[in-house]
Amino acid sequence: MTLAMMMAAMTTFTSCEEEDDYIAQKLRDRDWQGYIDTYYSNRWGLSGNTYATVMRFSSKSIYYTSGRGEEVDYDTRSPFHDYAYCTFKWFIVDGELTLIYDDDKWSPLYIIDYGLNNSRFWGYIRDMSSRRIRFDFENADYSDWGHYNRNGGYGDFTNQNWYRSRTMSADGSDVPFLDRTEQARQQSGEPDAVSIASGSFAEAMK
Repeated sequence: MTLAMMMAAMTTFTSCEEEDDYIAQKLRDRDWQGYIDTYYSNRWGLSGNTYATVMRFSSKSIYYTSGRGEEVDYDTRSPFHDYAYCTFKWFIVDGELTLIYDDDKWSPLYIIDYGLNNSRFWGYIRDMSSRRIRFDFENADYSDWGHYNRNGGYGDFTNQNWYRSRTMSADGSDVPFLDRTEQARQQSGEPDAVSIASGSFAEAMK
């Protein structure tokens, strides 16, 4: 019975690993563009339905379930004037996606209830207040990143302290199961905060 329980635990663990790898593979190196309900009001105090968001997730290689990301929120009527750009770190543990913004101005976001395929990323975001905020993104070839990160913004993160998928730490040693989420936080690196805003978004930040 003990052997059977150990084998079942190993199977579950492997399954979670494979799920995390699959999610990271679908997310990375793509531009996800769409809308987040109540997000612009909750985060910026901006009302109306003319706002949109683009996110991009990157990682050091296909073997990582963590990485760097960049986000721009903008008014679709004046995207190059009314916008906010920032960078974040992301990691996946047991299928749950966590985003932590580098400037630490906002609390972490948790994406737990969601669907993801090659063309669409949708579901619910939870913040520290446990609110369920609906989002709906499509895979898009977004060509305007250069306008927002022209001042160094996203930059080159190859020298950051990336971490591998959940099976091992950065130095190759095993990571205890209960410590993996904290290990992910500690080893994901702390680059310089990047937060740029203009127009109505800059006013909201004051």
